[in-house]
Amino acid sequence: PGEGSRAAPQGAMAAADEDMAVYRKLHGDMQQLLQTKGTFAEQKKENELVKDEIDLAGEEAVVYKLIGPLLLKQDLDAVKENVDKRLEFIGGEMDKVDRQVAAKQDEQKKLADKIREQQQDMRAKAAEEARKVYQEQQGAS
Repeated sequence: PGEGSRAAPQGAMAAADEDMAVYRKLHGDMQQLLQTKGTFAEQKKENELVKDEIDLAGEEAVVYKLIGPLLLKQDLDAVKENVDKRLEFIGGEMDKVDRQVAAKQDEQKKLADKIREQQQDMRAKAAEEARKVYQEQQGAS
């Protein structure tokens, strides 16, 4: 066996290593997206609690907003509208993150399949090389 038979496996290993690095980056991106989604989920829950409290308070309730050290009186309809808009925005952002997660998962799956194929090819080539070496040793005996 000459140098050429070793270059192909090394090239395949380099390609597999590169794909693994991309896969690890995708995994990190996924973790970050899931963390972002968790933050949005918390914000959504908080805003839903505020909405529930406002609904329980009734139309006669006086609503204050804490801004720095001050409590400022707020118009109830404006507060309801503001909370609804925040919930709508957060929902939209969560949907966007969900789409990004789905795209990353799809990319990750395709890359994992490619890596699995590369590994199988390398194992098959290594087994073939081992057979050749064995046969050469048997022929030399």
